[in-house]
Amino acid sequence: MGKYRKTPQWVAQRPSALLAWLSAEHYCSRMAAEGDTRSASSRFDPPLSQIKARQMGELVRGDSRWDVLLETVQDAGLGGIRGRVHFISGNAHRLSGWIFLEWSEQEVLQRFSEFSSSGWELWNLLNSLSV
Repeated sequence: MGKYRKTPQWVAQRPSALLAWLSAEHYCSRMAAEGDTRSASSRFDPPLSQIKARQMGELVRGDSRWDVLLETVQDAGLGGIRGRVHFISGNAHRLSGWIFLEWSEQEVLQRFSEFSSSGWELWNLLNSLSV
């Protein structure tokens, strides 16, 4: 278990939360595949040429309209397919982390459709990415 001290983005939006964040100790444990030798601080950063993106629909509420795209890429280190969600509205762009990890691209698409079936989960994800 390692000590995690990276200040999250939401702290910049709520300066009063910064004091609480800095005064507390945060711990996390690393999940890794067997034999994975990457350091805990390494990030998954695939080459742009390997990334696939597809339009998954539009999120609409009142005057708010967001195009939803699903980005997928193979992670050879884990032997699976990762996926993340992009929300685009005019010049605004919000991006999730790599929240899907499945054996095949078809399974990522299936998980996305389960995740987004009611739309509420997508709105919750979008709101959590607010700047």
